[in-house]
Amino acid sequence: MKKEGCKAEKAAGQRMRKYRLFISYQKERRWLEQMALEGWFLTDIRVGVCYTFEKGEPCHLLYDIDQFRLSKNPTLEEIHRKEIFLEMAKELGWHEVTHDEAMVYYFAKRYEEGGINELHNDLQSRRQRAAKFRVTMELQGSQMVFWGMIVLLMDIAANLVLTLKQAPSDGWYNWLALAFVLYSNLCGMWYRWYALRCEKELLLTRREWEDSMDPSRYKTVRKLILTNRGLSRFLEKQAAEGFALTAMTAVRYFFEESTAGRQIYTMDSERLVNKRLRARHRQAIEDGKDWNGWNNDWEIQSVRDAQEAGWHFVCALENRMIIYRGASDDVRALNDPRDEKGFRGVSLIGKYGLVLLCSGALGAVVGFLIA
Repeated sequence: MKKEGCKAEKAAGQRMRKYRLFISYQKERRWLEQMALEGWFLTDIRVGVCYTFEKGEPCHLLYDIDQFRLSKNPTLEEIHRKEIFLEMAKELGWHEVTHDEAMVYYFAKRYEEGGINELHNDLQSRRQRAAKFRVTMELQGSQMVFWGMIVLLMDIAANLVLTLKQAPSDGWYNWLALAFVLYSNLCGMWYRWYALRCEKELLLTRREWEDSMDPSRYKTVRKLILTNRGLSRFLEKQAAEGFALTAMTAVRYFFEESTAGRQIYTMDSERLVNKRLRARHRQAIEDGKDWNGWNNDWEIQSVRDAQEAGWHFVCALENRMIIYRGASDDVRALNDPRDEKGFRGVSLIGKYGLVLLCSGALGAVVGFLIA
């Protein structure tokens, strides 16, 4: 293998194999770069875990990746896309090292002080790469689920035939089919999780990813908070400790180090937006076709109201709640303070989740009384 820019003097026949399993391309890249500093340069990858290295003169070599997989019926643009990309990469000093069975290509370049040391050095390019990896992994997950359903249907058909023929059966294949269906569905769920994880990671620059790995700058808190007021107090306490909210789920909160000083938070939801609209004698935002909560009309109105009141958007929780942040002296109340004491039922589990929960509880009570 030619190490362009490194000019490594390789010892003839001195090769080494290492077996590693990475679920983070950024960690894999950092490991390969550490190997190059020790004088071992990547030459081949097999089945994603078997790495072959060749001995050479140690140098600061950078690695990066991209994926090139053609569709079943590629267009002319898709056929030429890899060729154009490889030419562009070569002009920037990157050379192709190898690729694995998933058509993930590895590129290398010598580190340049003050130079462009990212193969994908703009957000649009990183978005395109991240989307390719996400789509590929989601497709693999869907294929696993598909084959699980095929095996399940074959098992049902086999049982039906044996029943019609009144043939004896010990049913061992039923357990085998069930095991495969469970395995395929778990694989499908894992691929989906992995797809989202890779997409998030590949959107980051090298520096952003390294910063995100610094435990002193970022932290995650797992906490179930049932009221809006409790959530506000929790976030303001974190702000007082120097951490600002960046994202959240129903029970997880992600923070980064902040020097913005004392910050306060407020929450907004579809119910509160409509309450404000009715107070202004305006029509509420309602969509009878929006069964899954995908219509963002209320969010558009919420952001507009919040910006007028001096608040800054922080994050949204699955189209059920929006969190805003601001300095106490620069903002005015977005909603009635009494709404801060409200229960977070809808924002935690969603409108339909709350309906199902209440229906289940009511059904349990009625069933118990009837019994």
